[in-house]
Amino acid sequence: MKIFQVITVSEFGGAQSVVANLIEGLSDDDEVFILYGGNGEAWKHLTKKVHLIKICEHRKEASLKDISLAFKLLRLRIKCKPDIVHLHSSKMGAIGRIVFNPKTIVYSVHGFDSIRKAFRKFLIVEKLLKNRVAKIVGVSQYDVNCLQEEGIFRNVELVYNGVVDHKFDNLEALEDSNLKNKIEGIKNNYSKLIMCVSRISAQKKFDLFIDIAKQRTEYAFVWIGNKEIISDLPSNVFCLGETHAAYVYLKYADVFILPSNYEGLPISLLEALSFGIPVVASNVGGIGEVLDGKNGFAVENDVQSFTEKIDYVLEGTTNEVMRSEARNSYLRNFTIDKMVEGYTSIFKAIYNKGNRS
Repeated sequence: MKIFQVITVSEFGGAQSVVANLIEGLSDDDEVFILYGGNGEAWKHLTKKVHLIKICEHRKEASLKDISLAFKLLRLRIKCKPDIVHLHSSKMGAIGRIVFNPKTIVYSVHGFDSIRKAFRKFLIVEKLLKNRVAKIVGVSQYDVNCLQEEGIFRNVELVYNGVVDHKFDNLEALEDSNLKNKIEGIKNNYSKLIMCVSRISAQKKFDLFIDIAKQRTEYAFVWIGNKEIISDLPSNVFCLGETHAAYVYLKYADVFILPSNYEGLPISLLEALSFGIPVVASNVGGIGEVLDGKNGFAVENDVQSFTEKIDYVLEGTTNEVMRSEARNSYLRNFTIDKMVEGYTSIFKAIYNKGNRS
């Protein structure tokens, strides 16, 4: 199959990780193209041979420049004649469904609340284009249910995100020595380390992260993924910046937390489970489908809810038991093989119908 993976931006993030992990798992017989905006950071470490085509600068917002982008995509459709067009993000989901043959399109919704709650004015676009697609994929049952509530139910399917199992890899070879030394220094000064791996944006509740840390000053709170240097932090809070393969530092965490206003199915959370790290996260999006009280907790967005569960996870032998449950829950439900199997089944069904562009 000739497969287009089309995404608005290519910074490190959840949707970008899904694209990269999916591509690595596809058959070597498939010819894969990544059509992307930005500088391509997320593709620099791919091992599989792919065609990288930059289609625009890093630009999430809609603008008149998107007219030119649409024509560029149309030319690529005519030139390459893809068998499958896999769209990611609401913006590319809209432009792509206008440009490409709808019978070839798979559109992954990486958190429907990003439209339904945060940018509801774009919901009308989703409804207008809901039938210009062969398959819409929700990454959680929550997203599937929300789509249905908005009248989007035709050809909707659930495929959980999956992550690569790096637990037994040679992680030291991937570590940045400066970052490693910083984290090890932090661990030497605090009894426990609470970690979050995420960008800092309006979606993520960094303010809540700070407030939680202020209530548990005996613990170190480490955030990996901030683009800017952040000053005036509490003495037990450390923002260590962006890094490739942030998952390699999860081994230092005693608890992983993720405070957020809305989510699909967060990759960083699944990576934490894959390393056997118990999780306490906001009960938004698909998080409640993942955390069951054995591997972690989905909680309300307030300081007390987070601190109570963090304390519980760190009690006596509880942490070791939950570590085992975290790892097992990953192996049961969120491996890369399970995600690739889900998408491959969809791609083959579309391909076998023979409706190419």
